[in-house]
Amino acid sequence: MLYYIKKIVAVDNYNVTCLFNTGEVRTIDLYPIIDKYQKINDGLISALADKAFFCTVKLDSYGTLCWENGVDFDPDNLYRLSKSEIATI
Repeated sequence: MLYYIKKIVAVDNYNVTCLFNTGEVRTIDLYPIIDKYQKINDGLISALADKAFFCTVKLDSYGTLCWENGVDFDPDNLYRLSKSEIATI
C-alpha cells in the first residue's frame, strides 16, 4: 500500500500527528532525524531544529510533509516511523 497524509492534526515539539489515508491517526517523532542533521549542520534539515520554523510544516499535493526551504519527507517512510494513536477518524 502507498501511504499518504490526508491532514496534519497537530504539531508539537518535533512531533507531527497526522491522519493517513488508512484512516489512522499516527504521530511521527522527527527529533532523531533533525538531531542527526543538526550535528553535521547540513543547512536544510537542521533548519527544522528552530521550533518556530518546524511548526510551519504543510502538506504538499502528494500528501507529503514539507517546509518552505524544500525539505520534505516521504509519507511511506513517515508511516513506518510513526506510532499509532488510539483514535481514528
